[in-house]
Amino acid sequence: MEDKTIKKLNIEPANLPEVPRTETGAIDLEKIAIGKNEKDNYIVPDEIMEAYYKELPNGTVNESGTFTAYNKGLLKTLNDDIRRKGGYALQAELRQRRTIQETVKIMLAQKATPEEIEEYNLPEGATKQDAMTAAMLFRVIDMKDVAAFNSLRDTAGEKPSDTINANVNQVTPEQLELLEEFKKKATE
Repeated sequence: MEDKTIKKLNIEPANLPEVPRTETGAIDLEKIAIGKNEKDNYIVPDEIMEAYYKELPNGTVNESGTFTAYNKGLLKTLNDDIRRKGGYALQAELRQRRTIQETVKIMLAQKATPEEIEEYNLPEGATKQDAMTAAMLFRVIDMKDVAAFNSLRDTAGEKPSDTINANVNQVTPEQLELLEEFKKKATE
């Protein structure tokens, strides 16, 4: 992981770049600033940022645009802002995303086009779902498509593995006694 603090120059206190100061002792940004950015923050030379970032006011950026001073002594990189804003954008996008199931339901509920209604002889007000079902039916009839047939059959609820012929009678008390006797003999 990258270090989020700026690397200090090996500058001895006596060799720090001179900066003009106000009467209160604060750095006079008006005199050392190269300009201002679109957010109206001061831009200072890189060596000034590196040497005096603890004294610079929040929002002051360096000349190369890679660091911003904030909270008196902490630096954040331009990448931090980009990541944060990108994270917010991604979260907003994820909140708006639909599942495939939601999208399919919306699309199937749409009205069928006049061409689909005419081609498949559908009633007025038919939906895309009606048109798709009719298209599958015509595919089964015209092309003898077994996969389309199986899909229609399964959708209609007649899938062979789902059909259970349960013709079970209740067990009578006499049958239960016989079963108990059989269990006893089997365990002896």
